Amino acid sequence: MSRLISFHQENKIMFRSSDDPTPSRFHPTEADLVTYRDLARVLGAPPNEAICRYRGATGQHLVFIGESGQRDWARVDAQARARWPDLPSTGTTAVDGMVLESLPERIVYQILRSMALPDMEIDLHQPIMPDVGSEKADLTLRRRDAACFIEVIGCCGVNRITRNDHERRGLERFERREAFYRRVGITPVCIFLDLLARPEELKGLCRSLVERLSGDAEAG
Repeated sequence: MSRLISFHQENKIMFRSSDDPTPSRFHPTEADLVTYRDLARVLGAPPNEAICRYRGATGQHLVFIGESGQRDWARVDAQARARWPDLPSTGTTAVDGMVLESLPERIVYQILRSMALPDMEIDLHQPIMPDVGSEKADLTLRRRDAACFIEVIGCCGVNRITRNDHERRGLERFERREAFYRRVGITPVCIFLDLLARPEELKGLCRSLVERLSGDAEAG
């Protein structure tokens, strides 16, 4: 009987749920913390587990931790922040105090803001064509009468694979806006989640948008 009880207790430990009040056995490795730190610094905000999904092997264990529960993911940030106190804050509030609707939006907004010319503005969730419909762009980079509409799709990668109801609803909302863009003849810039896992490419895209808008405004 004692052997059976011991085996049962061992299994309780092995298969502990993330809601169990006892500490989780899923802890970040040194490599996990370094990956988290490096992404946080280059993106200007700590990543979530969804962004890590597109980092390949280096993000695999972070995704595993993130999907085990919020407490386990919070431990990653706490341990990284204890090592590197200068890491940017978590959440959706940008460094200039602007509150975005999601972490991916915050990341893209901050990068654009850091590159935008003094006479450029970034609108948040403003109507695309108010005289046609109420659909709103995530971000709109403007200079004079030129505009660049930007959609930040934080629910999936460019392959549009979703893994839960929350992500599916996010994709459905984007695809409604996408249909609106087609109807009015506008081609938005679409930034899917996998691009946020490649920060240098993301920054290169944002730089090209600023340069293109500057040229369009001058030509106009």
